[in-house]
Amino acid sequence: MATTDKYDRQLRLWGASGQRALGNTMVVLLGSSACGTETLKNLVLPGVGSFLVVDDGDEASSSEAADAAAQGVQKCPELDSSMLQFGEQSSNFFLPAPSKVATGGDDGNNNKKLSKAAISCALLSELNPDVLGFHYTVPSLEGLDYSALLEKIKQDPPSDGSSSSATTTTTLPQKILVIAADQPSTVTLPLSYECHNRSIPLLVVRSYGLLGYARIQTATPYHCITEAKKSNRIPDLRLSAWPLFEGLKNVASTVSNLDEMDDTKDHSHVPFVIVLLQALDKWRGTVVSAPFNPDPAVRPRYPETFQEKEDFRKLVKGMAKNLNNEINFEESIREAHLTWVDGRVSDEVKEVLDRVDEKEFFASAVKSEMDVEGSATSSVPAHVLQFQLLALALKRFLKQNDDYPPLEGKIPDMTSDTARFVALQEAYQKQAEQDRATICEIAKALLDECKQASNGCDLHVSIPSDDEIVTFCKNARYLRILETRPLFAEYKVQDPASPTLSILKPTSFENIPNFDTIQADARDDLQSAMFDPYETDPIQTPLLWWIALRACDAFYDRHEHYPGKHEQELALESDANEVYKFMTQIATNLGLSECDFIKEHLLDSSKGKDLAREVVRYDEAEIHNIAAVVGGVASQEAVKLITGQYVPFDDTYVYNGIASTAGVYRF
Repeated sequence: MATTDKYDRQLRLWGASGQRALGNTMVVLLGSSACGTETLKNLVLPGVGSFLVVDDGDEASSSEAADAAAQGVQKCPELDSSMLQFGEQSSNFFLPAPSKVATGGDDGNNNKKLSKAAISCALLSELNPDVLGFHYTVPSLEGLDYSALLEKIKQDPPSDGSSSSATTTTTLPQKILVIAADQPSTVTLPLSYECHNRSIPLLVVRSYGLLGYARIQTATPYHCITEAKKSNRIPDLRLSAWPLFEGLKNVASTVSNLDEMDDTKDHSHVPFVIVLLQALDKWRGTVVSAPFNPDPAVRPRYPETFQEKEDFRKLVKGMAKNLNNEINFEESIREAHLTWVDGRVSDEVKEVLDRVDEKEFFASAVKSEMDVEGSATSSVPAHVLQFQLLALALKRFLKQNDDYPPLEGKIPDMTSDTARFVALQEAYQKQAEQDRATICEIAKALLDECKQASNGCDLHVSIPSDDEIVTFCKNARYLRILETRPLFAEYKVQDPASPTLSILKPTSFENIPNFDTIQADARDDLQSAMFDPYETDPIQTPLLWWIALRACDAFYDRHEHYPGKHEQELALESDANEVYKFMTQIATNLGLSECDFIKEHLLDSSKGKDLAREVVRYDEAEIHNIAAVVGGVASQEAVKLITGQYVPFDDTYVYNGIASTAGVYRF
C-alpha cells in the first residue's frame, strides 16, 4: 500500500507538513510498561520516523552496558513463537510472561530469552514496516547517564544497517521526543533536567491502579504552535478594515447600486461580501446619519451597540427583493457580524510576539566565532529560530499595517455568479500574496541586520521555505506558544525535602526563567480549579487523586519502593498514614491548604485517609485498559508537540478511572 494511501485519514488532520514532521522525529521511550507501549503504539501506527525503547533487565551486566553504550543501540530482533508465551502474569500484552523476559540466555530448550525492551520493540515494529525500531537494555534506569544517552541520540542516532523494508536513517532526526513511562522520581527528575538543558520535549506518563496521568514538559524556550487549528475560525474578509484593500474595492465597485438592479436573477447572485459593503454605506447614511467621508484617514462608523447591530441586520433584510428566493441575502444576514468583527491581531497573539525579543534572537541566531566548520549548534532549536524570525517580521508588519496581520487569502463558499466569485477570490489571493512577499522581505532584512551586527558571521537560521511562510501567514491570527515549568522545578515546590532532589546540582534551579511568576500563576490556576469539582461526587475530583499519586512518589523517595508492598494489614495502614502525611504536605506546598474544598475533602483526616488507603491498595498495579486511555491521550499530545499543530494541554492531564472523569491542571 502506498504511504499516502495508508496515511490518508490522518493527512486530513495534520496535512503533509505534519506528516513530514512526524516522519523526521525519533521517539525515545524509557520503560516498556503498558502505558509506555500504548503511547508508543499510537505513534508507530501513524508513522513516526523511528523509536528507541530503553529499559532495564538482566540481559545487560554492568560491563555489557558500557559496551552497549559505546557501540550504540540494537536493531529490533526477529521473533518467533517459541520466544513468546503470553501468560496471566503479564499486565502488558506487548510483553510475554516474566519467565520469558529474563536473563538474555537460553531457557534450556535453546530458545533465546530477550529483554523487555527487545521484545516490546519487536512487537511494536510489526505494526508499521515504515518505522525503524531500536532497543537498548541497561542494568537499571536509575543512575543512567541521561546526558550521554541524549547527546549520543542527537549527534549519532541509531541507523538501520540491514536491508529491511524500512527506510534507512541517514540523517540526524530533526526532532527528538522523550517519553518516560511509569518511572520513579529518581529517573524522571534527572531526565527532566537533561531534557530541559537540551531543549528536548518530555512526556511523563503513569498508570497506577485505576488512576493515571500524562505530564508535558515543553522544550526550551517554549513550544511554538503555528497551526492552532481552531474549529471556529472567523473568515478573514477585512470588511471592518479601513481603508479597504485595493482589490476588494475594485470588485465591490462593479456593482453600483443593488436597489437599482432590476434583474432578479442577477440580484440574487451578488456575493454577500458586496451586499454587506453596500449595506454599510446605506446604514451610515440613513440609520446613524454618518455620511461617507472620502478621506482615507478618517475611519467611518461601524455598528457597535446591540441596537445598531440589530438595525443593520434589519436594513440588510430590507434590501432583498424576495428574501425566500435570495439565498445570498440570507447569507448576508447570517454573516453580518463580519462587518464589525475586528480583524486586528488578538491580545493573545500580541503576548506571543512580545515574548520574542529581537536582541535575544540576534544572539541565538549568530554562529560563534569559535565554531569549527559550522559544527556548533544554537542553544535554541532551529524550528524555534525560524518561528522567532517570522514572529519578528510579523511585529514589523503589524506596525506598518495598523495591527492587521497578513491576509489569509481564502474566502468561504457563498452564493454568487461565477465571474464575481472568481474576481473576489483573485482579489483576496493577490493581496495575500503581496502580504506574504512583504513578510519575506522583512525577514530578509532582519537576517541582514543580524549579519551586520555580528560583523558578517554565519547564522543558524535562514529564510524559511515558501510553504512555511504561507502556513505562518495563514495562521498569523492564531499563533500560540506553550511554556511549562520543568518537572524537576515543579517537584522542588511540591516536595522540597525529597532525597531525590540531591541527585541534581544546586545550580540546576538557577536558570529557570520566570520561576516565581509561573509558580504564582500555577497556584492561582489550581485554586480556581477547586471551584469546579467533580459534581457527582466531589471526592472523585482528579486533582485530589493526583496529589495522592504524588504522595506515592514521595513515599518511594524515602523507602525505594511504593506503598502497599507489604500485604500485612498493619503495614498497609502504616503506609496509608504516611501517604496521607505526604498528601497534606504537598497540598500545603501547592498553596491549597486554605481552600475550603481541600480542607473538606483532603485535610479532613477521614476523607483524606480514604484516598490514601485506596492508592496503597493498588500496590503500583498497572491495569491495561487504564494504561490504554492514558497512552491514547499522551500520544495525541505527542503528535501536537511534534507537528506544532493544535494546542497541547497545559500541563498535566489526570485520569480517574474510578469515576471515568479527567481534569487538566497546571503545576
